[in-house]
Amino acid sequence: MISGHTRVFGLLGHPVRHSLSPEMHSTLLRELGIDGVYVAFDVDPTRAHLVGEAIRTLDLVGVNLTVPFKTAILPQLDHLTRAAEEAGAVNVVTQLEGTLSGTNTDGIGLYRALQEEHGFQAQGSTCVILGAGGAARAIAAHLASEGAERIELHNRSAARAQDSCAHLAQFYPHTAFQPCPLGTLPPCELVVNALGGGAEATVAAMDLAPLPRHAIWCDINYWMKAPPQLAACAERGLRTSTGLGMLIHQGALSFELFTGHPVDPARIRAFLTR
Repeated sequence: MISGHTRVFGLLGHPVRHSLSPEMHSTLLRELGIDGVYVAFDVDPTRAHLVGEAIRTLDLVGVNLTVPFKTAILPQLDHLTRAAEEAGAVNVVTQLEGTLSGTNTDGIGLYRALQEEHGFQAQGSTCVILGAGGAARAIAAHLASEGAERIELHNRSAARAQDSCAHLAQFYPHTAFQPCPLGTLPPCELVVNALGGGAEATVAAMDLAPLPRHAIWCDINYWMKAPPQLAACAERGLRTSTGLGMLIHQGALSFELFTGHPVDPARIRAFLTR
């Protein structure tokens, strides 16, 4: 039952109607007996400068953010965690008495999924990330924190890739960050496609031959029915990962930040499987 005491959590972005998060979080709230509801807010991108004030005004307890608000909200926050500073973007905002705190769970969420699914360890590895936006930087930062030796950011905009690499190098000087054009893959242990919709043809045209047999190809776009190269990599015998594992671990982390209740990721996986 929803009452005047029901706490409101949500997802803010555009578009968001495809998201599994509202049903996932609302189910967890109900199962744990927490008087709360999680809803999706499809927000006009031209009103991004009002998102922080809306969270305060409506007394939203916590929200997840997706494009295009992960970076736009930064000036509106009162506190950033180190993970958010490294990524230069936030995907979780919590509110307490008008104070907004932002963090980023993209990197740790993906890393925990890769560990769970493939036993992946970043120490000494070479990793390629397709994209140079907030999610790409968060993933790169966490891989560097786990000891990755070299991380390449392949992006359509060379300037954006260069800026992202320079930003990350400030936090992890012992990792080699390299901006690269989108198109050619080097030998590496991990490829993460963090590009959104619109880049499918470019990714699908990439030559997979340089990838060693032990490499992992991960696509974080869990909502895509047929992510580019995922099936081709599986046919070559490479290990693959969809973004579903990342969503599961992000969901568990977000829920704990919102409510203080730890959640076993296996519980979320079982729900999403159903």
